[in-house]
Amino acid sequence: MILGVDAGNSEVKIAAKYGLIKFLSDIGEGRNINLEQVHGEDDMVFEYEGKYGFAGSLAKYESEFVGSLMGDSKVHEDTKLRVLLGIHRYLTLNNVEEYNFQIIVGQPISKHTPLEKEGLRKLLQGKHVITVNEIKKKINIDKISVAAEAASSFWSNPQNGLTRIIDVGSGTVNYASVLEGRFIDKESGTLNFGMNTNKSNNLQALVRGIAAETLKKWNKEDNVFLVGGVAEAIKSPLKQYYPNVQVLQPIFNRKIQDPIFANAISFYNIGVSVYE
Repeated sequence: MILGVDAGNSEVKIAAKYGLIKFLSDIGEGRNINLEQVHGEDDMVFEYEGKYGFAGSLAKYESEFVGSLMGDSKVHEDTKLRVLLGIHRYLTLNNVEEYNFQIIVGQPISKHTPLEKEGLRKLLQGKHVITVNEIKKKINIDKISVAAEAASSFWSNPQNGLTRIIDVGSGTVNYASVLEGRFIDKESGTLNFGMNTNKSNNLQALVRGIAAETLKKWNKEDNVFLVGGVAEAIKSPLKQYYPNVQVLQPIFNRKIQDPIFANAISFYNIGVSVYE
């Protein structure tokens, strides 16, 4: 089974043949709760390799040491847990029994290097047993490909000509340039700030910071496409710097989807091309 997994710091997004899902990325310690309540549809209690914890909406509200590891690398245990939680959740929600998986995951452009990609493969590849909400699943991640975030999202809805893409995440901002399907490395990169990494939540200031960096390599008249969960929110303030900015609308199952799924859909499309 082929899965495109976008293990973001805010939400995990998955695209595969049964459709799309997303859930909160929060991971925290587990503990005894005196008054049990349902905090959201993403409530998860997990057990994995002797570790007991809360995830999703349950971690957000009930774990004292909840959080997401920010930064420009995905090679850490939180990514591993998010991917496994995502596969488990995808199977459970779709009432599917699968065991072997070929997955495509993302890595920020600045760390899309042979060393980092090999680190992700070693982290994720192999057999795993994870229990979520008392349902045990055996998962064998047989093959792994690592795609560049933002740049790969081009394949969720390919455009003609020179395409600039901005993906604002909670921990980083990836900006990519693609010309007729070819990635242009010298005009792409990763900014080490995002929606949840600054003391200020001033959206105008965040957009100005993005423009200040990207305009060093891009032109004001370029066609700029936005992806990710805040694509619609930053479109208007970014217009003063890039008048031709628009939201990239990913296509999945012949339907327009939320731009938050752009990377996951692209990862899945890449997986189908590579593995099938």
